[in-house]
This record gives sequence, C-alpha cells and structure tokens, in this order.
Amino acid sequence: MCRGDRVLNRRIPQIAQLRAFKLFADVPTDRLERFAASCETLTVPRGSMVLEHEDEGEDMFLVHSGRMNAILLSGKGREVALGEISTNQYFGELNALDGGTRSASIYARTEARLTRVPGAAFRELLADQPDMSLKLLKDLAARVRDLTQRSFELTALKLADRLCLFLLRMAVEADVMRDGGVVMGVPTHAEIGARVGANREAVSREMSALSSAGLIETHRQRVVIRDADGLMTIADRIKAT
Repeated sequence: MCRGDRVLNRRIPQIAQLRAFKLFADVPTDRLERFAASCETLTVPRGSMVLEHEDEGEDMFLVHSGRMNAILLSGKGREVALGEISTNQYFGELNALDGGTRSASIYARTEARLTRVPGAAFRELLADQPDMSLKLLKDLAARVRDLTQRSFELTALKLADRLCLFLLRMAVEADVMRDGGVVMGVPTHAEIGARVGANREAVSREMSALSSAGLIETHRQRVVIRDADGLMTIADRIKAT
C-alpha cells in the first residue's frame, strides 16, 4: 500500500468515525469496539497509489475524507477511470470477501484520511451481523447497476452524449442543475476523458461545442450551467434512443 509514499498519523479509528458509514451504523457498540481495535486510521498524501491492479491483499479501506480514483491502465498506458470514491464510501471489499487479486488501482486524488480494515476482521463481522451483510449486498447491487449503465453508454452513445450525461450527473449530485448553477471541482479534460472513454483533445472539442451552443460556460475546475432545459432536452433524447 502507498508504495514510495509517506503515510501519516496511524491510529485506531473512533467508533463515531465508523458509524458515519451506513455499513456499520447498526452494529452494537461493544462489537464495533472490538472490530475497531483491529483497524487503523491513516492519512495518505495526494497522488499516493493506495492499491495496485492485480496485487494481492485482503485489506479494505474506508474513506473518511478526500477523494480516491479507481482506474485501470491499458497496455499502452492509457488511463481508464472506473469511478470516484469519496467521503463515507469504501473500496477493496471484493478482496476482503474472496482474497482474490485487486480488480483496479486506487490512488488519492486529494489528501485522504482512510481506515484500513483487515479482511479477516471484516469477514468475521459480516458473519455475526446479518443486517450488515444485507447492506453490503445492496451496495454491491447498486455498483453492478452503475457499471451496467456505464458499459451501455460507452458502447451505444457518441462522445457528445456521454459528456452531456457526465456533466448532468455532476450538476445533479451537487444540487446545482439550474440556469446559473456552478459545478465545482470539475476534473481536468484528461480525467474526464478517462471516465467517458475519450482522449483529452476530443473532450476539449466537445466542451467547446457545448459552450458555443450556450449550454455551459467553462472555467478552471468549474462549469456554469447556462441552459439547464437544453441539457435536460439532450438527456431526454438520449433516453429515448
């Protein structure tokens, strides 16, 4: 974990920190205390590679603050983004369940505070907390649905449509889907390209086209919604195809 990177402030997580995750919200306090004693909370710097694709290891990680990116690299070094993991989300649970190799690389897009959970401790907790097991299954089901939708979009939609949906989702998640709404923390064009299946140059062209059409206004790490109805019309047309 975090090869070549500095890891700061290792300590046992507090119960309140664990209860912030829906997964652990209903675990009895005495049981959660025993579980916490086997874990450690740490801070990783921005850019740290926390997990490497196809590495071995059973640890899973809880994100208390910061943002992590899940990626795969092609043989030619092209980055394919699988998703972003942020506060009160977790990653590495598949390995904690089956002990297989890592399905993706995970790096810290910002400085992040994480709790490392040993796989054995996680499995033991699941075994005696059936409600927690059900929550985990629901989370995994939601991720399968999300990946299914992403696979469909990459296969069936042109880049302009994929980019519109990406921006719409960011605006909706930030609750700014209205004329004049500002989406903050927008990734770079290269990072967006990794998520929508395109290179940086193609994303830049399509962003310029959306700006020229009066739908958005682009700035460094932020996008202003100029025509929310126009973007929604595009989304409705995509759904109808």
